Amino acid sequence: MTANIFKNLILNLSMLVIIAQLLTKTTFVKQFMFSYKTDIRSNFALAVIFGLISILSTYTGINVNGAIVNTRVIGVMSGGIIGGPIVGMGAAIIGGLHRYFFDVGGFTSVACAISTFVEGIIGVLASKYLKRNNWKKWDIFLLAALAEIFQMVIILLVAKPYSDALATVKIIAFPMILFNSLGMVIFISVFNSIFIEQDNESAKRIKLAFDISEQCLPFLRKGIYDKENMDQVTKMILKNSRDGGVVITDRERILSYQCDEVPLKEALENGGLPQIVHAVINEDAVMIAEAATEEDVFYEHLKKFTIVGAPLHSKGHVVGVILVFTKKFKLSIQTDKDFVDGLSKLFSTQLELAEGQKQRELLQKAEFKALQSQINPHFLFNALNTITAFCREKPEKARELLIALSTYFRNTLNANQYMINIYDEFSHVDSYLQLEKARFEDRLTLIIDVPVDLSCQVPSFILQPIVENAVKHGAMKRSTGRVEVKVWQTEQLVTISVKDSGYGIPQEIIDALHKDTLDSAKVGLSNVDKRLRSIYGQNYGLDIKASSTGTEVLIRIPLDKGEERDENSNRG
Repeated sequence: MTANIFKNLILNLSMLVIIAQLLTKTTFVKQFMFSYKTDIRSNFALAVIFGLISILSTYTGINVNGAIVNTRVIGVMSGGIIGGPIVGMGAAIIGGLHRYFFDVGGFTSVACAISTFVEGIIGVLASKYLKRNNWKKWDIFLLAALAEIFQMVIILLVAKPYSDALATVKIIAFPMILFNSLGMVIFISVFNSIFIEQDNESAKRIKLAFDISEQCLPFLRKGIYDKENMDQVTKMILKNSRDGGVVITDRERILSYQCDEVPLKEALENGGLPQIVHAVINEDAVMIAEAATEEDVFYEHLKKFTIVGAPLHSKGHVVGVILVFTKKFKLSIQTDKDFVDGLSKLFSTQLELAEGQKQRELLQKAEFKALQSQINPHFLFNALNTITAFCREKPEKARELLIALSTYFRNTLNANQYMINIYDEFSHVDSYLQLEKARFEDRLTLIIDVPVDLSCQVPSFILQPIVENAVKHGAMKRSTGRVEVKVWQTEQLVTISVKDSGYGIPQEIIDALHKDTLDSAKVGLSNVDKRLRSIYGQNYGLDIKASSTGTEVLIRIPLDKGEERDENSNRG
């Protein structure tokens, strides 16, 4: 009997995984999971889908002493976790009612119907927590196990006679708790793959924003009122983004547009400013238009496209708007929103500087592959916002920060060497600290003590993650903070100390680092530690000293081993 139960549950789980894979490929599910707003019809539709999954699980279950061993909990709880209250409770009602009428008067029909409702409630209540914590597998496993335990308790309390209920629970409890908990983890993980797909798409769109900006810089130097140059800009954007259309306006009229739709051209030539332009100017924020009133220029076109608009700034004021037409039913409108927002910030920075004088190119020609894994997009946008603020009052300072940003990009994207001179590494760190100092101003104190006569090769990008960690997760966790970077050299060793005045890295993180069990959220520390140990030996990992007043991270570079490794690396 036990073998049959295990076999049936494995087959059911395999079926549900296939269903999950198919669902994640559908436009409807992707839209629902990434939409910044969802209508009631979408919620009910998804509730029906997960309800049908629970019904299917009931039908494919195996009868044991009047009870049905099944995977119904996966459909019901997943609906709540993924879709929220309406989807979760809708699926629970569908699955619970079906379970009751599937075997009316059956030994466990009432108990299983009640437990299905309870499982739906558990999934709904846990939805926000699990999403906030990135759907951690262990949390999902424990939650599903708890729901199945509740089901067993309900069967014992409701099913009569008690002796039969107890005998049944003894048989079905372990396999159902184990396999349904594992099944929940696998099922949710399949849906989580959509977010990985979105991250990849976001990285590509961010790369695209920088590539387009680099190509458009020469045409932005004369400002937005040079029609020939603006035509080149819109043409560049449309060519590279492959969207449906691009429009640039000032506060009163359309300055330039490129599009593949002939009716769109006619509308732009014959109509005034569309509603979304007024909305962007009034709100001074990125806006999304999916519909418009009949008198709007874009009324017909919004049936086919979604329009993302972002403001263009100069001297602290909105001087224009950039609009990008994207096709409806894409994976996530958020990626397009970030793309247009990034473009507008980059364009605005150049327009700020173009008011006073011509500027050299703002961005270095770059491959974005390394940037995708090394640079947090939030840091890039923060840096651009900081530079934009300085453009108005301190253009010379803005120029210095642009050079620092350019250096930072160049060092990151040209990281082809495995070992580099220690001063090249500090050049990269110095660019990063210049930008962070400008952003936090008096809140952040920096103390840098690096001798001028060092002779040492270090692994590329070995220091920047440690310094970034000291700023973000150390010093800036307080209202004011301090970061100290000091270097000293002995005959055989160069020691780098990075110290912050934060609250100290928790001891459990340090222990996990040394045991190589650190989770993916701390990949920077883990990566540096592993690289040091791989190059120089197990005794040369990160040495971390933490207390309530801050953290000190020591990196030790043995000179003889570093030089030997560098010579070997150059031989190819």
